[in-house]
Parts: sequence; C-alpha cells; structure tokens
Amino acid sequence: MSILDSKTGKIRRDYTIEELIEKAQEMRAYNMIAITAAGSGHTGGTLSIMDITAALYLKKIKHDPANPTWEERDRVFWSVGHKAPALYIALAEAGYFPKEETVKLRKLWSGFEGHPNRLKLPGIELSAGSLGQGLGVAIGCALNAQLEQKDYRVYTILGDGELDEGSVWEAMMCASHYQLDNLTAIVDRNDLQIDGPTKEVMCLEPLLAKWQAFGWHTIEIDGHNMSQILSALDEVEKIKGQPTVLIAHTLKGKGVSFAEGVVAYHGLAPKDGRSGKESLDRALEDIGDPQFNPEKVDHLFKIASDYQKEIDQKVEASLPKFSRPYWWNANSLMQVQMEPTRNGFGRAIEELGKDKKVVALGADITASIRMDKFYASHPERKNRFFEIGIAEANMTLVASGLAKEGKIPFIGSYGVFVTGRNWDQLRTTVCYNNYNVKIADAHAGISVGEDGATHQALEDISNLYYLPNMHLAIPCDAIETEKATQAIASIHGPAVVRYAREATPLVTTSDTPYQFGLANVIRYRSEKKNFMEAFQTKLSPDYTSEREDLALIACGPMVAEAMRAAYILKEEYNLESRILNIHTLKPIDKKAILKAAEDTNLIISIEEHQVGGFGNIIAGVIAQNKKYSTPLLMDMIGVEDRFGESGEPWELTKVFGLTAEHIAQRAKELYDKKSR
Repeated sequence: MSILDSKTGKIRRDYTIEELIEKAQEMRAYNMIAITAAGSGHTGGTLSIMDITAALYLKKIKHDPANPTWEERDRVFWSVGHKAPALYIALAEAGYFPKEETVKLRKLWSGFEGHPNRLKLPGIELSAGSLGQGLGVAIGCALNAQLEQKDYRVYTILGDGELDEGSVWEAMMCASHYQLDNLTAIVDRNDLQIDGPTKEVMCLEPLLAKWQAFGWHTIEIDGHNMSQILSALDEVEKIKGQPTVLIAHTLKGKGVSFAEGVVAYHGLAPKDGRSGKESLDRALEDIGDPQFNPEKVDHLFKIASDYQKEIDQKVEASLPKFSRPYWWNANSLMQVQMEPTRNGFGRAIEELGKDKKVVALGADITASIRMDKFYASHPERKNRFFEIGIAEANMTLVASGLAKEGKIPFIGSYGVFVTGRNWDQLRTTVCYNNYNVKIADAHAGISVGEDGATHQALEDISNLYYLPNMHLAIPCDAIETEKATQAIASIHGPAVVRYAREATPLVTTSDTPYQFGLANVIRYRSEKKNFMEAFQTKLSPDYTSEREDLALIACGPMVAEAMRAAYILKEEYNLESRILNIHTLKPIDKKAILKAAEDTNLIISIEEHQVGGFGNIIAGVIAQNKKYSTPLLMDMIGVEDRFGESGEPWELTKVFGLTAEHIAQRAKELYDKKSR
C-alpha cells in the first residue's frame, strides 16, 4: 500500500526505493532547519529514525492525507514523542500540510509542539511524550481491529532507552498473549540515551532474545538500509499468530557528521546555530540535498521569524497595561539577576554528596536536573550514584530499599514523571512505610516551555500534598532551592523539593532568613536600583502587621511575580501588599496564613500550577481557622484547568495569566470590590 485516495482506492503517490532515499535526505534537511529555527529539539533521534519514517509514511502504510480519520487507514503510534519533528516532516511530505509550516516547530500556537498533540495537527494518532505508553495504546487499537474485523495494521515506534520502562514489558506480554499479528513494534536501536550508551545506563541485551521470550516474532535490520526496511515491513504482513518487532539498528544523528553517535545531541539543536563547525550550514552540507541553497534556507527562516513576530505582538497585547512598563529589567531601576532554579539543587546535592549516607539515583536526565553534580567534583562518589534509567516506578522502589537500610536516597526526573508515573509507589511504599526518600521534582510548572504539555508538571502539588508523611518544599529561586534541598535532607521521612528548569529572578540571598516550615513575609518599601533591595523579608513569627490593604500568598517562581505585583500596586494605586512566600507547603505555616487573612481581609493565592492545587490548600487553612468576625475576599490565580503547550516559558507565563501585571489587575479589582 501507499498514499491512497480513500474514496476511489487509487494510489495518490508511490515512490521507488531511490526516491525514498532521496526523500529521507530531504526530510533530514527540513528537520534540521526546523530544529535550528526553534533553537531546541531532539537532533539525534529524529535523524536516526528518518529512513524508517520515510518508508512508513511514503510507501508502506495505507493512509489518505485528504481524509486523516479514514477508518480503514493503518495506524502509527509514536511512543517516542520527543522525535516529533520527524513525524511532522513525514506528514508534510505525505501531504497533510505544507512542508514550510514545519519550521514553526515548538512555537506557541503553531500546532508543531515539542511533543505531538493529536488535537492540533491531522495525521497524529497519539499525543505522546511520557515514554513507555505508545505500545499499550497500539495494542488496544490492534484488538479493536480484530473485534471489528478490520484489516488495518498497527505500528508503534519505540526508542531503545524507552525500553527501560516497565510498562513496555507489560505491553509486550499482553500483545503476545492476544496473538496480535496485526501489530508491529519498531525499535530505533541507536544505542544511546540522554545519560550515555544504553549498555551503561541500563543494559538491554540480549534484546532480541528478550522479545522472543515474550512471544514476539523478531526481525533485525539496518535501519538506514531502505531495501531492508521495506523487505521487513513486507515480511511482517505474512506473520500469523504473533506480533512482530523490528529491531532497527541505527546511528543516532545519522547524516549529520557532528551529531553522529554523540550523546549530547539527544536534545540539542546545532550548537553553533546557522554557521560554524556544528551548525545548520554544516548539517545541510553533510545531507547534500542541492535544493536547500541559502536563498531557500533564508526563506524558511523568514517564515519562522515572521510567525514569531506575530506571536510576540499577540502575547504582549494580552498583558494588562499600566502607566509605565514594569516587566523584568525593562527599566534602569529594579534590576534583577536571573539564574536557573535547578542550579540551586545542583549545589546542594554536590554538598550533600559528602555524606556517605546520601545516595543518588538517576533517571536518564541527571545533567538536566543537576543531579550529576552529586559526583561531578568527587569521582569517588560514583559508588553512591545508581543509574536506573527511564524507570520512575522502579527507581522509587529501589530508593525505598536503600532508605530501609539507613541510606538517604535522592531520586529525580521531570516533575510530571517523578511525581505522577510513580504516584502509587510514592503513596504505598514510600509514604505508607515512612521511608526517608527524597524526591527532586524538577522542571516543574511551565518552565520546560517548548517541550509542551506532556512535560509540564501542573498537577504535582495536589498529587503530593495529600500524601500522609510527605514533606513538600517549593522554593522561589536558585538560592532558596539550595536551602530547601539541604533542609529536606536533614528531616526524617519522605520529602520533595519542587523546582523549575529555566532562569528565574533571584529574589533572595544567602542572608535571607529561611526556616523550613515557616513562611517568609515580604514587604515592598521603595524603588531601588536592585530589585531585591526594594523589599524587606522576615520570618513570619517576627513580623508585625502594617495594616496592609491585601495579601498575596505565593509559592515557587510565583513569589517573584507577587513581589513585582506589590511593586505595581504601590506605584500605581498606593496599595500596600503583604506577600507570603510559602516555600514550605507541608508542613504549612497556618498561623502566617490566618494572620494575613485576619489582618487584610483580601487574599489572592498565586501558583504556577492548576488553579486551586495550592489555592485550595490556602483556602482550607483559612476556612478551618478563621473566626469570621470580618468578611474575607479571596481569589486564586493559576493555570485555568487546561494542559500546557509549547512556547517559551515567559510566553506561557503571560498567556496563562501568571504575570505580576495580571496579579495586580485582579488585586485592584478585588480591592475596589472590598472598598464598596
């Protein structure tokens, strides 16, 4: 089969092997242009899977771009959601949308998100990004074909690092049990994952024998040999009574010399941009497609930049306006430094590594979350660093065993995975047993930006807060993250530190008071050259009411926005704000919250999270303890019951209504209501 007209059954377009080879190279070129224009993306894996992608979408599967939901179509599920650019290019080549549109990769509202969203683009079968889930979905689809006596075939594409996840092996067993001979799994066996070679992170061999032991028919191929790819795809249709897996041996970064076989290019755009040794120009030279001359490349980049300009205008137009701009570092006064919040965790874990009781478990993104600092300066610590791979549930249980024997284990990953995928293990094994396990809830909130909804932890506060025995720290910046990490290491029992990935304003110093379990009260005094000097901070028991007009209660990166909102409210309306930095959410400082409610009678909770996750906790504290001798107005600011999406972190902060401008506008509306 190939690209069909679903109404007539006629082939719309077919390709020879030679044409497919050429198309795969063209797709690599578009892929590299899109990733370079985005400034981020997964170079290595998109290049390694491209020949298989071209074979599937341009030659093998039965589908119709003019009728994307055609019931008789073959289905392809991309379990490896981070290789989305390869999927987008393939769909474009097949005719689902113009190829030029793919250069809008990872840009806000473009549809070409960092991980595929089936609700945004035609031809996508599965919104994906959390590894280890695609094969199970494909099984359900294949079972449906058998139930409905349909002859469509089902394919799923897996990464080899993804095979660390236990859910994949559960699905393998299930597919074999139901003898799903209409199902084909394709493993992109490029031997590399984020933290290094798969054999070092989590050995998969003997891989072929393992699939066979689970009852699968197995085929090994060169994943860059178009003849072998097509022959294997033909062969799977003849297999009866069992599913088939293609182990496709590939080269990560295939076709681009500086990326070939390089671990770093898992999630990296060409580091030199458009020109240089490791650049788009060099990549296109390696790929060797003559159509991508400078004029065409300039044209494609202009499409991307023009689109971004339109987005910039729309985003800025959505911000509430005041008499002057108050945005970060927009003026000579109130200047602030920025630092990735994760750096604070890195400094703390490096120091904690000196304690022989402290051990660290990696989940394949150790450098990104700064867990690698545990052993970076002291190689002898490596015997206390265990790489578990992409297996959050197992990592949590292994940490529990270490904790039971007296160690202080730290586990960590993207927050959405390390607090969600393993929630049952956290609840039943860690918290129920009160094991001394520490969790790095990294890259939380919308700080991962362009990676999109699958990687944005917007539900983790609720998931964690209601677990008995759990301790929960949500520091506001890199410096406070360092303090919080040290603090949770010193208390007994399960504990989490939730921190962001990208640069956030530094609004504390090493001298800023900090005590785990006590809120900080922050007051704006007057404009200064440096933002932090404009504020005074005290521990909540040391603060005496100044009869403020309202209270802004915030956690994490929203503390900085609350501080800037207090600045706006004072300068624009002469309103005084009491800011509570709830850096410790559990145990929570009930006295500070109740006092703010009683003193001001106007509370706004602010969170970089689904609205109410933090806000309802604050509301509960007040409802249980306030005597209500005076009325109370309360509102909550957060993400309004929606998933995230691809876009730069600051863009998302603006469009989700999480900025100081939005906070100040709402605070003024509530204050006016209270005054009436």
